[in-house]
Amino acid sequence: MSWKILIVDDSALTRKIVRRVIEMTQMEVSEFLDAENGEEALKILKHTNVDLVLSDLNMPHMSGVEMVHHMKSTPDTKAIPVVIISTESKTARIRELLAEGVKDYLHKPFTPEEFKSLIQTVCTTNEQKTENMSVEALSKALETMAFMTVMPVDDEMIVPEQTIVAEIGFSGMRNGTVEILAGKDFCKMLAENIGAMDSPDDKSAFDAIKELSNVTCGLFLPMIVSSTADVFDVTVPKSGSCDDSSQWKAFTADENTSVVNVDGHAVAIRLTVKETDETKAPEPVSVA
Repeated sequence: MSWKILIVDDSALTRKIVRRVIEMTQMEVSEFLDAENGEEALKILKHTNVDLVLSDLNMPHMSGVEMVHHMKSTPDTKAIPVVIISTESKTARIRELLAEGVKDYLHKPFTPEEFKSLIQTVCTTNEQKTENMSVEALSKALETMAFMTVMPVDDEMIVPEQTIVAEIGFSGMRNGTVEILAGKDFCKMLAENIGAMDSPDDKSAFDAIKELSNVTCGLFLPMIVSSTADVFDVTVPKSGSCDDSSQWKAFTADENTSVVNVDGHAVAIRLTVKETDETKAPEPVSVA
């Protein structure tokens, strides 16, 4: 995932230091945004999707405390992770902010190692949360559509040789794709469960996994929105196939892929989330 980070501090020098330390962590950053106080930060957040806010507490016009209060009480910004970077040492104030939803607190002055450790922890936790959401959405889709159960992964799962992959794209407050890869035999079993078919053919198998990707995406998107007013456009699901294990090996080697056990069959889901780019959004065919 490529991060868009907002740095909020009334000191231009401190903002430069924070940015330099982030660059030292080698985390993927698509854009750095700056604000001199909480008021400026809220204006930026009103018009820009941000993945992480790093903020000082004591600033003119609007403090970090006020900014956090506004963010956490506003549906569009309450889910954005905030890390406080400040000389503030009042334990009660820090506890209050953490209780309100601030992810972590870093005391100034800090070492690059301390900062790197904190940011990596926050970023990894957030990425894992999104990954878990995609697996949760897939599990719900399988249970409701096909009465199939996701079980703990084990060595006895059937790993497919012949595979079918379905992909669906979405755009809105986040752009991205949901891809599901499974064995052809599993897809036929999926079609059998969904459509009560006795002997589903290859076309039915392709249709079944495309519908699974569609429903999974529909269940996943509400999990990442901060407001019921958020709307996504989705593309028509597309599919492809492979007659050997190469597709499975390449797909599951990707760090964004999760493998689940569905009634003894290995099924993989890959979620790719990108920054919003209004000039390159997928062609919408329906609204979820």
